[in-house]
Amino acid sequence: MIIITAVGADRPGMAHAVAAKLADYGCNIEDTTMTRLCGEFAMILIVSPPPDIAPADLAIHLSPLEKSHGLFINCRAVAEVQEQIGGQDDYTAPRYMLSVYGPEKSGLVARITGVLAAHGVNITDVQTRVASHGTVYIMIFEVELPANLEAETLQQSLHNTAHEIGVEVSLRPLEEDTL
Repeated sequence: MIIITAVGADRPGMAHAVAAKLADYGCNIEDTTMTRLCGEFAMILIVSPPPDIAPADLAIHLSPLEKSHGLFINCRAVAEVQEQIGGQDDYTAPRYMLSVYGPEKSGLVARITGVLAAHGVNITDVQTRVASHGTVYIMIFEVELPANLEAETLQQSLHNTAHEIGVEVSLRPLEEDTL
């Protein structure tokens, strides 16, 4: 499998351009996420290429999208990624949704992610937004707890940090069928 990142100025048709090029080359999209940040298109995909197609081959096939759509594209084998993080994903870890909101100020993400890292919590997804005309910062994390961590212990640490920095936090379990 190959992981692909595609980033460029957003406009209609960006996701289609990437998906069409991949289909044209015989790749199957296994997993994907896409978002727009400050007018920038960002997409990450995991694809199964045809046999004997290396990441470099796929990058060459996708390279016309740089000129036609202004996309910067990077491709590499998933095995390389898994080796760097120490193994396969642990899909059996308890999953939780962490919501954080409060006054917008520098360092909020660093403080909250610091608590998570200190407890060995893996962040699998994060979204942030500024709301209420720039006065409220909202963070929503999907996280996986290590087997030796009780949710109540993490909740207490998060509440302590939240109190120090003046934000509200909520940690709740995710159901298996929640996307």
